[in-house]
Amino acid sequence: MVTITDVSQLAKVSKATVSRVLSGSRGVKSASRDAVLKAAEELNYRPSAAAQNLANQRSDYIGVILSTTDAGQVSTYLPLFSNHLKKMGKYMLVNFADTPEEYLRVVDELNKRHCDAIIAIGGHLPDALGDNIVCIDSGLSGDHRAIGYDYCFASESACRYLSSKGHSSVALILDDDGHASSQVLQGYKTSLQNMAIPMNRQLIVTASDGVEQAMLALLNSYSSFTALLVMRDSHAAVAMRLLKDFNLSVPQEVSIVSLQDSALADQLTPPLTCISYPSEKMVEAAIAELTDYLQSRPISSKPMVPGSLVARESVIARK
Repeated sequence: MVTITDVSQLAKVSKATVSRVLSGSRGVKSASRDAVLKAAEELNYRPSAAAQNLANQRSDYIGVILSTTDAGQVSTYLPLFSNHLKKMGKYMLVNFADTPEEYLRVVDELNKRHCDAIIAIGGHLPDALGDNIVCIDSGLSGDHRAIGYDYCFASESACRYLSSKGHSSVALILDDDGHASSQVLQGYKTSLQNMAIPMNRQLIVTASDGVEQAMLALLNSYSSFTALLVMRDSHAAVAMRLLKDFNLSVPQEVSIVSLQDSALADQLTPPLTCISYPSEKMVEAAIAELTDYLQSRPISSKPMVPGSLVARESVIARK
């Protein structure tokens, strides 16, 4: 008698994947689905009615995947998602991943737990994800349910604001080489081009080896700057400390803008000017996409979610 184990071995996928394919569940890569269907046909395998009914049952669990490199996402997103999911009668299973390989492993683990859907936040997501994924700030689009913060608009807005205060030499600290950083860089370049300001590549650094190293690279570059744009409030805090160590005052000598606006922003000295990241709007948009998926509605294009300027004392006009 042919079993599900035989099908999984021939298709070279897990038994959970075979179960999801044969029950009509979503969240399976097209290549895996094709392999399972081909193996089942070759072996003339037919699942029992009881097995199909079990596979079709919903668990009321929603998987949530976050990046281990961003503690701010944990403290910001999880309470918001928890509140929304409780109202839907759903519960969270939280995992962490950073690389595409880790994301695929975690997605497979959550699918094995029969999660009704998965919300993936940031990180370097692979393209080969199932259709039960709702992505936030991943750079994925097309056939994926994706919600995005308009980092390009945020970066442009920050540069325009600094320009209005007389700053034409703006340094930039990027997180890494990921989607969000590339969008910030694009906005930065566009704003300089529109303002006819030449770009100095020595004023663009990444925090891949730590924000302290990135800031030291700026300070040791001997390229002067009167303003600094960062992606995270915690990066601004490190920058403020190092600028003080180098006898440079904020904002009198260097103004600073962040693209986040967490609880930390208002606690810094001076309080931090930000393009506020709209966490609640992002979560609401993701919950709307999740609801659409659970109700089998088609994917519809969604506009990028913009931030808004929150002016505080870390930016002053140049005299």
